[in-house]
Amino acid sequence: MAHGYVRGLVLVAVVGAVASHASAGVITNNAVSGLSDVTTGLVALDLSSVIAVAPGTNSVTTNFSNGGLFSGTLTATVYGNVGAPGTSLTNIVIVYEFVSTGGFTPIEGFEFGVDSGSNIDFLDIQNATQGAILGETTGGQSSPFVTLNDNSVSLSNDTLLFDFATAGDALTAGEKLTWYMSSSAAVALNFVDVNVTDFGGTLTQTLAFVTGTGQPDLNVPAPGAAALLAMGLGVATRRRRA
Repeated sequence: MAHGYVRGLVLVAVVGAVASHASAGVITNNAVSGLSDVTTGLVALDLSSVIAVAPGTNSVTTNFSNGGLFSGTLTATVYGNVGAPGTSLTNIVIVYEFVSTGGFTPIEGFEFGVDSGSNIDFLDIQNATQGAILGETTGGQSSPFVTLNDNSVSLSNDTLLFDFATAGDALTAGEKLTWYMSSSAAVALNFVDVNVTDFGGTLTQTLAFVTGTGQPDLNVPAPGAAALLAMGLGVATRRRRA
């Protein structure tokens, strides 16, 4: 059974609506029926050797609220073909749960990577197989319109946008959308900021594939979370792997 960890993080800030992007690529929704379709043969991946979480943790939940307008949770749960990062790790899956828990307005979007100290890894996300897990999605929620945005022209972080409003079904109280991202283990993982929007917005965080932090890929033996922090986690750069 996966071990959960709630960060209890609520970063309330009025943020502008989702900004325009230099270049956007639509992510193909490779939807599956159930969680087992993407996690069969995988186990909970202990992340505590690579990021600052409690020992045994493979799942992080953050809480967010924009006053009385909306509130919810964002969960990222990570699975691998083995239970710890290292040379035996070849495949990983991140399962995201987007949940609205209340408020007067529906949630229109989740934008990963905006204003983050860690920049999302454009190529790793672009090359990942991903889509909705229909059996884990509740309340009749439709899949969002998902785009991966290259913001190099504006010298800002690349972003991954889950756009519920454009898809015509904003996330309302009691609804949950579950999404998976499947990749090889040649990726680095860290926290990124997420802009949750309706007419305004608020910031929270989640796990995502990142670049430029000095962190080794998950299939490379890691020096441990404490050492990684000392190496400068959270410092933004634009470097990408070739």
